[in-house]
Amino acid sequence: MTSFTGLGCMSGSSLDGLDLCHVEFTGDIETDIWGYHILEAITVPYSPELTERLRHAAKLSGEELIKLHVEYGHYVGTTVKEFLKDKQVDFVASHGHTVFHQPHLGYTFQLGDGETTASYLNSPYVCNFRNKDVALGGQGAPLVPNGEKFLFSANDICINLGGIANIGLKGQRGYDICPCNSVLNKLARTTDPSLNQDTDGNIAAKGTVIPEVLDQLETLAFYTKEPPKSLGAEWIEEHIEPILDQRVHSIPDLMRTFVEHVVMRLKDACVVNSSQLSSDVVPILVTGGGAFNKFLMDQLKKALRGTRMELEKVDDETVCFKEALIFAFLGLRCILGEENVMSCITGSRCDSVSGSIHRPLSSDGVPAKFKQCYFEFKRSSVHNMSVG
Repeated sequence: MTSFTGLGCMSGSSLDGLDLCHVEFTGDIETDIWGYHILEAITVPYSPELTERLRHAAKLSGEELIKLHVEYGHYVGTTVKEFLKDKQVDFVASHGHTVFHQPHLGYTFQLGDGETTASYLNSPYVCNFRNKDVALGGQGAPLVPNGEKFLFSANDICINLGGIANIGLKGQRGYDICPCNSVLNKLARTTDPSLNQDTDGNIAAKGTVIPEVLDQLETLAFYTKEPPKSLGAEWIEEHIEPILDQRVHSIPDLMRTFVEHVVMRLKDACVVNSSQLSSDVVPILVTGGGAFNKFLMDQLKKALRGTRMELEKVDDETVCFKEALIFAFLGLRCILGEENVMSCITGSRCDSVSGSIHRPLSSDGVPAKFKQCYFEFKRSSVHNMSVG
C-alpha cells in the first residue's frame, strides 16, 4: 500500500469560490484499489470584482483573456500557497475555471495558467484535464465520474448538482443532465444583485410552474441526445435564457418552473440508469451546491416516491468538496501515468492519461515516491520501444 497527500482545487460555473480539498489517498498501484481521507477542506469565496471578471470572461478580447488566464494562475497560486503554509502535500491538482466548452467544435478552455501557478508551489502541479480527451474526439466532460469509478464505486448512482447537473453510474457511464445552479443563481441575482444564490430555494418556492415555459424546456433537443454528452455556458445562453423571459413572467415563477425542469430531468436520468441495476433499492448520492437547496431536494424526493430509488444521507463535507477531492485524485493518476479519463464516459477514441504536469521550482519538490514512478515509467517506455 502507498500513501499520497494532495490538494484538489475546483472552480465551478456557480462562481461561489475556489474549493480546496486537502486529502490523503491510500492505495495499491498494482491492483488499482484506492481509498481517501479528507484532512481539511474549505471554500475561498471570490471577491465581487473577480466574480464579475470570471462571469464575463467569455466576452473578453483575445489579449484580455490571456491576461486573465495568467492573473487567475497567480490567484490560484497565492491562494493555494496560503492554504498550504502549515501543510505538506506531494502534489496539487486543479480543474481551472471553464470559460469555453465546445467539444463538437474541437475545443474547451479553462482559465489558470499552469506554469504561473506552479511558480508558487514546492510540489508538482497538474491542470488542463479536458483538452486531450477533446482532441481524441471526446466530450472532455463530465470528468467527475472518472474518479467515482475508483473512490465511490460502492454508490450505484452519483449526481452532482453544480452549475450543471451531471450523473455517474459506478464510473462506467456518465454525462451532463441539464443546467442547474448556474441558471438558478443568475435568476436570484436578478431579484437582488447582492444574492449569490436562492438560499434554501425560498424564492422558487413562492412561484408557480408555468406550463408553456416548462414544455419549451423539456423539448430541447439535447435531452433526447444519447450519451456521451456535455453542456457549457454557451449552450445555456443560447437555448435556456431565451425561454426564461423575464419581460413576460415573474422571477419566482421562472425559478419555480426551472426547478421543476431540473427535477424532471434528474428523475428521468435516474430511471434510465437504474434500469441497468438489479438491486431492489437503488441509493442515489447527491452532492454539489444544489444539494443544499432544500426546496429543490424536497421536490426531487417527492418525484422519486413510488420508485425503488432513494436519496442517500451524506455528510456536508462530501456534498461540498467531492469535485475538488476527485480532481486531486485525477491529478494523482496523471502523475502516476495511469488512465484518468475513460472513453466509456466521454466518448473519446480511447482511455487517456490526461492533464498537464508542471514541475515545482526545484527538483527537491518532487517527492521520492514520484521520482521512482517517473523512473519506472521511463524504463518501461524504453523497454517497449521498437525500431521501424
